[in-house]
Amino acid sequence: MSLIYVCAAFYLIGSVPTAYLLVKYRYGKNLLNEGTGNIGAMNTYDVTHSRTDGIIVLTIDLLKGLIPVLWFLYISGYPPESVLIPSVFLLAGHNFSVWLKFKGGRGLATGAGMMLAVNFSVVVFWLIFYGILKKTVNNVHIASVIALIMLPLSVLLLQQFVLKFSNPVLPDNDDQLRFLFTYCSSICILILIRHIDPITDFIKNRNLTNKT
Repeated sequence: MSLIYVCAAFYLIGSVPTAYLLVKYRYGKNLLNEGTGNIGAMNTYDVTHSRTDGIIVLTIDLLKGLIPVLWFLYISGYPPESVLIPSVFLLAGHNFSVWLKFKGGRGLATGAGMMLAVNFSVVVFWLIFYGILKKTVNNVHIASVIALIMLPLSVLLLQQFVLKFSNPVLPDNDDQLRFLFTYCSSICILILIRHIDPITDFIKNRNLTNKT
């Protein structure tokens, strides 16, 4: 199969709007017009007040990132290190779904699934960073942004530890660090793009509060 077709398939898989479909089917609501309008687990929970629904969306979106990347690494026949290109399309599909006029989620769960397939220790660090920052700044979006910026840096600073947990199909040489840093950075950038609006809204609301 041509890599172009693989990328197209990955984009379409990523673009399946799990949260939108669940809320539409179970509650008859358009998630784009509810809560923050984000097509993800957190907005699903905020709108439905159902922890179960939030967990379902979180799990499916995570698997949406994990399973295609594992398929590429183990079954596709392509060099494992070339997984970056279709992975970008996969996450872009989730964040900018063709079925929702290129709106979508912020890519946190799907991005985590993709990184789990490549190196699960990166996800562990991500969760640690986010947990600490969430308690410090008390804002999920600010905590997410800072954690995302710290993540590629942690790959470089803790490389001797992190590389021990890379997927064994990846090349075991100096190129592995370059690949992991590039892969992690690409995912983080795509997720950060979808955090521009909530961060902008947070700054505007804070400025209005300070003025009053």
